[in-house]
Amino acid sequence: MLRQFLVALLLSLTGLHAAAETDIFISPEKYRADPPVSGQVLGDNCSACHGTRGAVFDEIMPPLAGMDRDTFIKLMLNFKFATRPSIVMNDIANAYTEDEIRRMADYFSSLPAVPWKAQSLH
Repeated sequence: MLRQFLVALLLSLTGLHAAAETDIFISPEKYRADPPVSGQVLGDNCSACHGTRGAVFDEIMPPLAGMDRDTFIKLMLNFKFATRPSIVMNDIANAYTEDEIRRMADYFSSLPAVPWKAQSLH
């Protein structure tokens, strides 16, 4: 019984050693050295409410496509620091760094503007 335990332990430790020498575990130094996530990838998180590529077509959610860069940044920072109260957006904006917000602003401002107008949903 002890022999089986020792063999299993030895095999487990061998597996851990092999995993430690691969890229399975990412060190903080390597993580910081990776390129930042693009504004488009970050902005894709907005698609559930604001539509694909920020182009929603109803009167409830403002379209993000074509939004002025500075306006986007100001609104998101106001949501992030809760100077503009919102049940949903305060928590969402708080998840992003200021640099990530700027990258999303660059992305959305580069897209063609979508007019925000009331439309019939029938």
